[in-house]
Amino acid sequence: MKKDENIRKAYKKFVADEVEKETTIFGPPGTGKTTTLIKLVEGSLIHFIDPKKIGFMSFSRKAATEAKTRALKDIEGLDSKDLIFFRTLHSLAFSWLGLSTNEIMSGRDYNKLGSLVGLDFRTTQMTNIEEGPLFSVGAGGDKYMSLIQYARVKQVDLQEEFHRGWDHDLSFQQLKVLDEAFKDFKKRTGKYDFIDMIEKFIEQGTSPKFKLLIIDEAQDLAPIQWKMVKDVLVPNSEHVYYAGDDDQAIYSWMGVDVKHFLNASKQKILLKDSHRVPNHIHAWAQNITDKIAMREKKEWKPTDEKGMVTWHNDILDVDMREGEWLILTRTNYIANKVCNKLREEGYIFWREGEGWSVSLNVLLAIEVWIALRKGQSCSVDQLKTFAKLIDPSLITRAGRKAMGNLVDDLEYNLDTLKKLCGFKAHHFMEWQKVLKLSEQVVAYIVSTRRRGEKILSADPRIRVSTIHRAKGGEADHVALLMDSTKACVESEDQDAEKRVWYVGITRAKKELHIVEKSGIYGFDL
Repeated sequence: MKKDENIRKAYKKFVADEVEKETTIFGPPGTGKTTTLIKLVEGSLIHFIDPKKIGFMSFSRKAATEAKTRALKDIEGLDSKDLIFFRTLHSLAFSWLGLSTNEIMSGRDYNKLGSLVGLDFRTTQMTNIEEGPLFSVGAGGDKYMSLIQYARVKQVDLQEEFHRGWDHDLSFQQLKVLDEAFKDFKKRTGKYDFIDMIEKFIEQGTSPKFKLLIIDEAQDLAPIQWKMVKDVLVPNSEHVYYAGDDDQAIYSWMGVDVKHFLNASKQKILLKDSHRVPNHIHAWAQNITDKIAMREKKEWKPTDEKGMVTWHNDILDVDMREGEWLILTRTNYIANKVCNKLREEGYIFWREGEGWSVSLNVLLAIEVWIALRKGQSCSVDQLKTFAKLIDPSLITRAGRKAMGNLVDDLEYNLDTLKKLCGFKAHHFMEWQKVLKLSEQVVAYIVSTRRRGEKILSADPRIRVSTIHRAKGGEADHVALLMDSTKACVESEDQDAEKRVWYVGITRAKKELHIVEKSGIYGFDL
């Protein structure tokens, strides 16, 4: 009962007493933005609002999923099917328009399109309906398509986007050919891409009617998404909350203009107390935001902890033998260089967007063999992974088949495998001789074992990511590499660059390790 009363008070603070229909909640790093939004949802439910009348929209699938998971965990009596409008804007448009996945452009469709115009699309278009069009800008065909998509998202003319600083090797004539072919292909096949969904939603002009509408990570919305929100969703909602942090608006290259968020409403609420960022790291963060011209001035407090900031000349100068680490870089190119160094040093790590630094199946197979040669027994599931990597000289095709037909409920030792499957390995053989692995993989695993890295931990101890991919994440120890590129250093939008580094700094919960730039291009704190 006391809990319900506290929730009612929190709800009243944000809803019952408000004058304006629309409210902006500013949530600096670690100030409990998601917790606040979930309390708004819970308060609405206590006031007998149907959960299907609550919309929780987010820029990314990651944020939408996190919010839904938190709501189901924190609010008693809720079921996943109650929160049907906890989703991304793209997902809402998809479901509201009654589209099917067969109507959405797939990777195969883009390949067909590419063959018509002589372009190769080397990256797979995201087709999970949750997020927008993301093509790599590194390849020829993808770069052309990226340009088309960004022009549409920003709602600017294609020629204007072409002259905005894209690769001078691109041909505007080729761009126009692709643009027309793309439109024609979709018309002939009845297909939609992600932007079509938003455009059609806006054109239709109808939406679910919400008692409470929350737009999370609102600082990251592109112009076309703001049009969807302001022109369609807001008129069909009673109370609207835009939640985010303008200092973390880091997608300007996608057409995001932070002014949309700053001017979203007259009524504004600031969450002031950070539960993540310690004092010394907070000071460095403020040093950056004080230099940002276009922003909402905010006074927010760090934790009671001092925290630590240290400087290094190289990432390998940072002692990462223990603890939880997040290594952040400005670009994928620099992240790749970091990964190469970590491999040489024998660290096992997780690369955001790519996965583990070595296949976990390989690591599991090694552990299985170590157990078998010690006389221990292994489960059938363990042995199935192991069997896939056994050197062909040690087992016949019939033996592999026999290993695949082992009884699930039993465990098997090495002697049994020799008898049942004709497995020829002996107790004295090292895993390098038993498993068929490349020399590079063998050398890497040897170095990891020499370092004493824990192989099969549930969560990665060391993560490597670009700052953009790490947004929303955190770690006790953060290593931030200050190397950048000429394009970033000479960008016309230096406010956006400052925001990127601000995001990087504020991921640290205890220690921030700053690796100084190695060349002329980098960010100066």
